[in-house]
Amino acid sequence: MTDDVPPITHLGFISMNVIPAGTDLVEEVRALNAAGVEVPWMWVLSEERLDFTNQTQASLGFGVHNEVGMLQWRDSGGSFVPATGTNPEWVSYWLAGFHESPVRPCTEVPVEIALTAAGVPRDEE
Repeated sequence: MTDDVPPITHLGFISMNVIPAGTDLVEEVRALNAAGVEVPWMWVLSEERLDFTNQTQASLGFGVHNEVGMLQWRDSGGSFVPATGTNPEWVSYWLAGFHESPVRPCTEVPVEIALTAAGVPRDEE
């Protein structure tokens, strides 16, 4: 990594087509979480750069807070949460650790489930 390129975990919105070759998103998030995060961190992962005017574009919101993870899928059909989500009320996660974002009830799951969901395979260049 060069000094002028921030860690991938410093980007709140991550499009899979711009993740640098050789960067393992899940391992970067796992390392950040293993260091002991004080606030819940989250990211929004999409295939291409997120277009906020496109209501049909799919994205996966995922997060970590030590042993707890977070998942929320959005596409043209709306927002979807895990059937096994454990938080009964809205909670706050911080987008890339910097911007507080409300997260729906039933989005929290064990952290390994969130990391597995975020580990979408991509073509290596």
